[in-house]
Amino acid sequence: MSDQQRKRTRKTPAITPEQRNALAAYFGDRPQLAAFAGDLLQVCEEFGTSDVRGRLAAAGAARREWKKYEPEVPALILDARDAGLSGAEIATELGMSNSSYVFRVLRDKVRYSYRLDVYNDPRIGPGWQAEENGDGVAETNDDGTLADPATLAAEIWRGCLGERRAHLGARVLLWHGADLGADDDAVYTLEWPADSAGEQ
Repeated sequence: MSDQQRKRTRKTPAITPEQRNALAAYFGDRPQLAAFAGDLLQVCEEFGTSDVRGRLAAAGAARREWKKYEPEVPALILDARDAGLSGAEIATELGMSNSSYVFRVLRDKVRYSYRLDVYNDPRIGPGWQAEENGDGVAETNDDGTLADPATLAAEIWRGCLGERRAHLGARVLLWHGADLGADDDAVYTLEWPADSAGEQ
């Protein structure tokens, strides 16, 4: 241990009762100095508290900022992998010292895109018409396929149409990857005929 480290770790000796009495007498004869010492002590205490509060506030702000991005991180990781980055590189870019989270996402998640069509909706037109499309991240099987496409399609259908339009005939098409493909290339399609759509 260096002399400097020893100096930093050395404890300040406790004040004896005699020293305390002498200090009180010294300040007793000098009220302005006593007031100055009191003010200085208060400033030091407030600085210590404000520093802790400032660091706490900064940590809270950083956590809230992360929480905003957290739902998007798995998609970002998968997109980065598709762009040619390795799991270790992705973890480094995200500032993660432990890359296990990144590798878990790469192993257990898959990107998908979807399109919801409705049938004979008077607001859109006759026949099958595209209502909404989007993309997301879902659980994957060991072979990289969507783990539960039927549940995923039903969630998309409910989320897009809601109760008010659940009577319409509808279908959801799913593709691997973030981009929509041709209908024939969909990896999964689920259809609700108009006369039974409301029963789902």
